[in-house]
Amino acid sequence: MTIDLVDVLAKLVSFDTRNNGPENKPGKECPEFINSILSEYGFRTELLEEEGYYSAFGRRGQGAFKILFIAHYDVVPFGDGWKTEPLLLKVEGDTAYGRGTCDDKGNVATLLLLAEKLAETDLPCTVMIAATGDEEIGGRHGAKMLKDWLIKQGLFPNYVVVADGIHQQIIHRRRNILPATLKIKEKHSKIKGKAEKIRFETDAYGTDSRHSAYMRPGVDRHAMLTASKYLDQNPETVVADVRGGFVKSNVVPGWVEMDVIHPESSSSELSYDKNLTDAMRLLLAISQAAFPTKHSDKGKIISPNLLSKEEDLWTFYFDIRAMTNDGESVKKSIEDAVRGHLDIFSLKVVDGVGYVESDPGSRLIKAMRWALEKEGVTYKLIEGFGGSDSRYFAGQGADLFDFGPEGDNLHGANEWVSLSSIRENAVVFHTLLEVLSREKSPI
Repeated sequence: MTIDLVDVLAKLVSFDTRNNGPENKPGKECPEFINSILSEYGFRTELLEEEGYYSAFGRRGQGAFKILFIAHYDVVPFGDGWKTEPLLLKVEGDTAYGRGTCDDKGNVATLLLLAEKLAETDLPCTVMIAATGDEEIGGRHGAKMLKDWLIKQGLFPNYVVVADGIHQQIIHRRRNILPATLKIKEKHSKIKGKAEKIRFETDAYGTDSRHSAYMRPGVDRHAMLTASKYLDQNPETVVADVRGGFVKSNVVPGWVEMDVIHPESSSSELSYDKNLTDAMRLLLAISQAAFPTKHSDKGKIISPNLLSKEEDLWTFYFDIRAMTNDGESVKKSIEDAVRGHLDIFSLKVVDGVGYVESDPGSRLIKAMRWALEKEGVTYKLIEGFGGSDSRYFAGQGADLFDFGPEGDNLHGANEWVSLSSIRENAVVFHTLLEVLSREKSPI
């Protein structure tokens, strides 16, 4: 069988693999489809599972080294603003629209095209291809499970190519993700005033992406932080309630609405939440909390992406990205930012998996640069915005980088990918394998 890229990508996109935690896990149909194609091209496949999350895995060949190509098939919820049907691939020229086209089913398609090319060659190495099902919620039951399984099987790779990136850039650095949750108890109070509902919207410059790792403070507008600035500018205004287009931990809400009360002695008495008011007012201060971190080209972000309420407890979730693994220092910096201004019920900051910092002069990266130049693909060596499954392999001694096709609007509406770049990347990956396998290598 010869792979028809549009047909395969359309099939991948058609699988509803939205991943939003335990209550909404992707099924096994998509990884079974991936394995069926890998099997057709001579890969020995397995469907790996942990706590209801599935990963497709295949391997073929043997030789001087082992290399793993890993992507993920789970996607984020759809959100608002789509001009097309998210699960129906729409192709306009070289551009294909649909949820997951860029992040990360386009990369899965690249790896399937690579499998097709490998069936025509016999390179002296072990090539492994995997597609995991929980990268969008952290990768613990996907990439981490796979890493541990490979170690037990004696298959841990010398090289790892994480097919999870955009714009055909070699990504050798990524910030750590340090998830944080701040809980406060509601505290009702009364005030005479005039009620108003105010809406705030997120605006990211030049893109529809709502991935919080891609937000650049000072350029992009975050709806929750805009609401916080409004309260900063109106210090007498209080908050009765907050709601928003909350999606998931690493997605900036597209909009937020606050029910506020402006003090007015001649008006009737109304109820508001003092602790919620204080917390919303302090979001800007929290976002500027200072803690020790290595330099990042993408900066440090503390992004308040989720707000929920259970009984009398409000929970704020912050997506924190920085080149540090010290969660305790991050926690202390947030405590310092709110001390004396907010009654905290609890504050938890997780250390995260760790940041990625691969040597640009490593053999794998030099080989990738050579392959890209040979195939005439323009590229850059950069630090990436978001986190990826590379975090789980970075601390294990594997030489690695992240890479992906041309595309955009990941985690936002109208996500798209360039079909020609998917094809180019499959050729580049095959050339990468060929040059790594040479006895007399040009690198």
